Amino acid sequence: MGFCCRDFGWGGWMGWGGGWIGLLLNLALFAGVLILLGLAAAWIARQFRRTTATTDLASDPLEIARRRLAAGEITVAEFEDIQNRLRG
Repeated sequence: MGFCCRDFGWGGWMGWGGGWIGLLLNLALFAGVLILLGLAAAWIARQFRRTTATTDLASDPLEIARRRLAAGEITVAEFEDIQNRLRG
């Protein structure tokens, strides 16, 4: 009985035709799967961080007013009025 799955008809370590080419293809497939898993984990982490940061900033009315002032949607006088109303 051989190592791995030789008795099941899958071949040994070099299942794609044997030889060095089969070994290199298996290693490339394994590396590709690892890279895809890493990219998926990074994407999920980035989405979670972006959602958390967005909800934190969106809940602060003064931060919203600052962003509107920076974008030119409101004037400085309107910003100061909003700021006074929120603080007092």
